[in-house]
Amino acid sequence: MAERLYAWIRTAFDNREFTISDFRDTFPSPNPAKILSDLVRRGYLDRLARGVYRAVPPGHRIRRLAGDEIRLFGIAATATLPHAYSRETAITIWTDGGYWTGFTSGFKPIHIDVERRHVNRWKAFFRRHGARAEVEGDRVTLYGFVHILHPVENVKAVDHGGAQVIPRKAALAYAKARPYAFEPVIPVLERGA
Repeated sequence: MAERLYAWIRTAFDNREFTISDFRDTFPSPNPAKILSDLVRRGYLDRLARGVYRAVPPGHRIRRLAGDEIRLFGIAATATLPHAYSRETAITIWTDGGYWTGFTSGFKPIHIDVERRHVNRWKAFFRRHGARAEVEGDRVTLYGFVHILHPVENVKAVDHGGAQVIPRKAALAYAKARPYAFEPVIPVLERGA
């Protein structure tokens, strides 16, 4: 419903400011203040002043949605469950952000090893925080920032710069097994191993 109403608000008011009265005159509604408040909360409208609104331009709305996911990058650190950033994410952490690979312009995976017995708890944790998480191999369309859960029997984690990550030697072994993607960073990982 919100998406369609947003489209009609953009059609009716274009980029102009409008008031609650303007909204009520244009769209019969039993509770316009609540509807407008919900649309502000969901990112469809900006509140300019008390009772004055403007529809967010579609391009800005899309960028905001993508930007909201960025803030969820380190959310796993707030969980009490054992975990370790792994795979490409671990290599990025071990190089202090100096080497990024394994993503596209539309898909930014965050790889995390989690204990197999805690997979459902992890999925619930991410859902509660508004973040997306999928288990490796799930048949779903992946886009944006997604926590990819890799179930393991026991998580092996060390602290690096405040992040729980697989040990450097494990990250190095992962990189060496994929030289086509990691050849430039292998010497960096070897120096600290």
